[in-house]
Amino acid sequence: MKSAGRTAATGTAGKSGTAGEPGHTGPRGLTALLTTAMAFSMMQLFLLGALGPRLVDGLGVSETLLGLTTTVGFGTAAVLSPAGGRVVDRIGPRRALVALLAVSGVALALIGAAPGPALLLVAVALGGLPQALANPATNKAILAAVPAPRRGAVTGAKQSGVQLGAFAAGLPLAAAAGLLGWRGAVWVAAAA
Repeated sequence: MKSAGRTAATGTAGKSGTAGEPGHTGPRGLTALLTTAMAFSMMQLFLLGALGPRLVDGLGVSETLLGLTTTVGFGTAAVLSPAGGRVVDRIGPRRALVALLAVSGVALALIGAAPGPALLLVAVALGGLPQALANPATNKAILAAVPAPRRGAVTGAKQSGVQLGAFAAGLPLAAAAGLLGWRGAVWVAAAA
């Protein structure tokens, strides 16, 4: 017998209707997943800022072009965001979160492999897609799985992922760049 409950993992009715049943993410796990998704949706831009001087030297790009990456990343996200919400409505939060994390990893790997400015800008533009999916996917997952009295707390926690992403780029990954070079630090983020 199916209940009217919805799970964040599928966005569809499940046997118990709880996110904590086997095969589904529990309440803390869901919050951690959504926080991680928010962090990785923005990671590329935070890394570019934190590692900017190394990229200018390593790729031989101007500071102006490095600044252009922010415009390209946020501009792409702004253009794609309305469609991103419709995509999440169509495919559900689980698939959207998988796509968000996969595309984030690919964009970061491409940044790490960029031989020059052209691929760097393409990778940053690709990274606009996870930004466009992040809020619709995470918010829809919260609506599907979190009881109304807890939604504010879970939403606040998942939004902290943006700042956690900035922290990760600014301290541990910047420190990793000292040991592994800027490409190595970006590839560490891509592999995460």
